[in-house]
Amino acid sequence: MSDFNLQNFWKFCSALQVDTKELGLTTLNPKTLMGTQKYFIEEVAKGLEEGIHTFVVLKGRQLGITTISLALDLYWMFKHSGMSGSMVTHDEETRDMFRSTLAMYMDGLPNEFKRPLVTHNRSQLTLKNRSRFAYQVAGTRKNTKLGKGKALTFLHATECSEYGDEEGLASLEASLAEQNPNRLFVWETTAQGYNAFFDMWEDAKASRVKKAIFIGWWRNQFYRKKKGSIEYQVYWDGRLQPEEKKWVREVKQLYDFDVDDEQIAWWRWAMAEKSRDETLHMQNYPPTEDYAFVLSGSQFFNAARINDEYKRASKFDFHNYRFVLREAFEDTDILECGEKNGNLKIWEFPKSQGHYVIGADPAYGSSDWADRFCVSVWRCYADGMEQVAEFCTPDCSTFQFAWVMIYLAASYLNGGGSVMLNLEINGPGQAVWQEIQNLKRTAVNQPGEGGARLYSVIANIQNYLYKRLDSMGAPSAYHWKTTGDTKERMFNLIKDCFERGISLVKSREMIDEMKNVIRDDGMLGAPGRGKDDRVVAAALAHVAWADFVRMRMVQQGMTRQQGHARDAQGENKDANSVAGFLKSLGIAA
Repeated sequence: MSDFNLQNFWKFCSALQVDTKELGLTTLNPKTLMGTQKYFIEEVAKGLEEGIHTFVVLKGRQLGITTISLALDLYWMFKHSGMSGSMVTHDEETRDMFRSTLAMYMDGLPNEFKRPLVTHNRSQLTLKNRSRFAYQVAGTRKNTKLGKGKALTFLHATECSEYGDEEGLASLEASLAEQNPNRLFVWETTAQGYNAFFDMWEDAKASRVKKAIFIGWWRNQFYRKKKGSIEYQVYWDGRLQPEEKKWVREVKQLYDFDVDDEQIAWWRWAMAEKSRDETLHMQNYPPTEDYAFVLSGSQFFNAARINDEYKRASKFDFHNYRFVLREAFEDTDILECGEKNGNLKIWEFPKSQGHYVIGADPAYGSSDWADRFCVSVWRCYADGMEQVAEFCTPDCSTFQFAWVMIYLAASYLNGGGSVMLNLEINGPGQAVWQEIQNLKRTAVNQPGEGGARLYSVIANIQNYLYKRLDSMGAPSAYHWKTTGDTKERMFNLIKDCFERGISLVKSREMIDEMKNVIRDDGMLGAPGRGKDDRVVAAALAHVAWADFVRMRMVQQGMTRQQGHARDAQGENKDANSVAGFLKSLGIAA
């Protein structure tokens, strides 16, 4: 636990002089600081009190975070002897500007706060207390030397979303101390789409030893147009626009902050008079963290619908499991576990007369950044679909993914209904399909009744047969190969079903991914390193339902209402619990 004293730091800041945009030359007195600056330091203080030493900060522009971070840099070096620190910027101009700011800070300090200076030049700042602070430039291109040969107990990395080399970023992270009680690492930046920083941000949100801090523009008390001003009269008309209602509500829900009419007036004024572009305005002044990462293009799925369905999905109960994947299919097992360690969620177990479709997207199947294996299982009706299970993990191989698909397909088929499988066949999908064929041949030759039962189950799994919509002939290939045209078709299909209420999504993680999907200059999907694996797998399932299964359900009169009624009457009983399925077939111990 750190001995960081917030009051002592504010006293130190009050002695620092800085040129500001709004107040000219002034001190960093907490009474005149931006609310964004105070919030940042208070969150760092809370984290240090909890034993956290790494802070990942996502911010808007012109919020003073770098200015107050430089004050923290100096304070930390003055307070702790023998620190080996570094400031990392994305370009030389920024490095020189920040070095100049630190020099201004030190020159204006009263004697009671000063520390003896050994040297301060282009490359580093060195104090007589043995603390040193190196200036590094990450650059916007490849820089594998970043962090090499250094052992850092203190780091301030600014605008790290602009760093051009992931290997260099990884090298920098590897140089950070792990045990020093006075270690402090701050990564602060505006977002630049789905890049390496996006992964760092997501990791910090999920971590217990790192802290993710989002700093919204609405915490800056200067970002408002006061009642009576001409800007307020022009830009506040007494009501919120639909998109404004959405993010104002989200700001309250996520950060417990009420955005008022004067702030909305400033928001509209800044968009019209400064940014002049809504997308650019959202990038520079994101109201929430989700808005920060959208680079360009238009959101593909309706935002209001996503918000409503996310709330609905949060109310569905589910079971968490983890697939245990070993060297042979018969050793595959499913263990119940906590949500953090699970890779399979089940909202509804197989029903004795249920009809299902399964979409499967192997890692790197639909795009170069789709680095997770995903299976999406849906129960089918004449008038819609409902999600019943979802498997998603980056830790899998193609042959093991084939086993997961067969295990889930066979489990949901075992009740006596039907299952259709639609696999993304691009790239690694071909290896997955080959392993399915191998498993089928192996099962028929496996001794004992268990092998025969497994073969019977696998043989009854229906495979999606691809056919061009404008073709007069019969289907010509197994499964699905994503191209520009076919992606348009499957994404628009799931969009229509989702927004019309035809399909019921129960996975909150999938709905989160739907926020990432945009259409931009011929590209459809999650940009950069954004994730859409769950959406792709679900879209593949929707294609199978629309092309083959839906008509069969119409002919049987199996509507959603009728299916639910039969469930309530006990006609559609749980066929099995999925876990232990291979044991039930007699082919696993």
